[in-house]
Amino acid sequence: MLRRIIALFLVIATSGLACGRSSSQLDAVVLIVIDTLRADHVSCYGATGVQTPHLDALAGRGIRFADATTPAPVTLPAVSSLLTGRWPFHHGVRDNERYVLPEGEVTLAERFHEAGWRTGAVVGSAILTSDRGLAQGFEQYDDVFKPPFPVYRPSLEMFADDFARTQRRADVVTDLAIRQADAFGKDRFFLFVHYFDVHSYYDPPPKYSAQSPYDGEAAFVDEQIGRLLEHLGGRHPLVIVVADHGEGLNEHGETQHGFLLYQSTLHVPVLVAGPGIPALVRQDPVSLVDIAPTLMGTLGLPATGPPIDGRRLTWDRPETTPVPLYSETCRTLVSYGWSELRAIREGSMKFISGPKSELYDLSKNPRETEPVTDSALTSRLEKDLETMTGGETRQAVLAALSRSTEPGRHELLESLGYVAGDESPPEPPHHDYPNPEDELPRWEAAQNEKVLYRRGLSLASHGRFQEAIAAFDTVLTREPNRADVYYNRGLARRKLGDETGFIEDLTAALHADARYVPALTARANLEEKQGGPDAAMATWSRVLEIDPMNPEALRSMSEFYLRKNAYDKALPYLRTLVSNVPQDAPAHFNLGLAALKAGRETEAREHLEAFLNLAPGNPRAGEVRELLQSLHQ
Repeated sequence: MLRRIIALFLVIATSGLACGRSSSQLDAVVLIVIDTLRADHVSCYGATGVQTPHLDALAGRGIRFADATTPAPVTLPAVSSLLTGRWPFHHGVRDNERYVLPEGEVTLAERFHEAGWRTGAVVGSAILTSDRGLAQGFEQYDDVFKPPFPVYRPSLEMFADDFARTQRRADVVTDLAIRQADAFGKDRFFLFVHYFDVHSYYDPPPKYSAQSPYDGEAAFVDEQIGRLLEHLGGRHPLVIVVADHGEGLNEHGETQHGFLLYQSTLHVPVLVAGPGIPALVRQDPVSLVDIAPTLMGTLGLPATGPPIDGRRLTWDRPETTPVPLYSETCRTLVSYGWSELRAIREGSMKFISGPKSELYDLSKNPRETEPVTDSALTSRLEKDLETMTGGETRQAVLAALSRSTEPGRHELLESLGYVAGDESPPEPPHHDYPNPEDELPRWEAAQNEKVLYRRGLSLASHGRFQEAIAAFDTVLTREPNRADVYYNRGLARRKLGDETGFIEDLTAALHADARYVPALTARANLEEKQGGPDAAMATWSRVLEIDPMNPEALRSMSEFYLRKNAYDKALPYLRTLVSNVPQDAPAHFNLGLAALKAGRETEAREHLEAFLNLAPGNPRAGEVRELLQSLHQ
């Protein structure tokens, strides 16, 4: 109670909100992130092809930051910086894959919670699931994705199931945000709301079909933000609307984002409205890392934890002393083995450091089409950038990277439109890290092939095997060494009764990649069918060399030794299997009997009891109960 009283006193006493409606009326803070929204595709920022009346209304009664920058054109690093006020090289999150915000970082939610506020979040994409570390400090963190997911473009119908498990529409996000706000009752709360619709693949509701798909998504999200704010009409909320990054939309050869550091993906909208917020347009350059320290300062939130990189802004007074602003993309390095890029802004001058260093004066050339030649300024900004990052090297970024991809995370990101590179990017000599700009055309081609491949998988999953085979055929004409494509084409051919075709494609898959585990597993099963269980042991052993936790191989190897009464040799495979798949009742049964035969009575009892707990109605359960009773006597 004392902490809440102190926090409330600090809110009332803070001068940063002391204009307009009294800050003491503030009873909610709503932080809205619109994924992938370019500033110049919001009508209050000058866009003419899209109508965003609710965002425009916020801008009209509050602050519109005309020159705001994201620290990274990638969602997870950008949102981590937004919630902590720290640059990516300090909080350590550099891409959407293989990274988790460390527990030592302090989020805005943790600060609000400590100050006595209720906290909740609703996210629109599985990029921001709670296992990424972002749920720290939130009482509720809604990241459950489930059907239905409406799809409007016929070409995307095959992906509806993938979309349903990885994202949700803006109207669903709004419904859930309203539900959380209502659940807080009269308590003060901090609500984080993330909309994903503007992200590819663009597919707005028919109501917005007169606009481009991208702008249609922006208009749809705008409508839903209006619905959320209307529901909060009885409150006095401070509303902050930002984008995590923009979208290339073919500028500089970049269709999406995350690869280059031009303003098309770095310039983001930032709108702030609510009690004490003046109506004005600010032209001073700011960064998303400034949001957290500004809220901390104006609301009296605790300032514990690691040092904050952003500035505390004063709402009604633009900053007159320029400070360096930082942006980076390390996604190119950690997911593709290309060079990382870093950028520093000082006033209107922007320097991009990479294989091709570039200097631009954004006041004269906002589209960054004409580099400035100024060796002295370039040298100074290069040194400022090194000072700012503490001289962090490429090797340091790679050394901090977890080399293994979490199960399912890679596929999840692909279903969201993030077609990643190799799971373990190469580490060539310094001069061999290519410029991302040079690699983008090849990436775009690979993107198209992977989208076509995913379409083939979706067609096959819906029983449309002939169409799936046609899609796989097209991919193979352009990429003839794709083991996964051969394998899945073979499965489709088998479904149509073409067993010879299946075997041909299985052979082709292993010729393309002798370590492709799904094809090796299929070969082992085929060998068992043709020559009996013992005929496949060499192939199952090969599978385990590549994938030591493969359940099917572990099960087959254990059964091979059980048939030969070689219980000691079966035990290691069975132990690994039950450790990896603890709900596998037959594995517990086999492990219990093998342990008993090997004279390991304690281990036998443990797994036979586990078998009974998992499968009490199994036909062998009675026999096992009698066996356990005899062991206890």
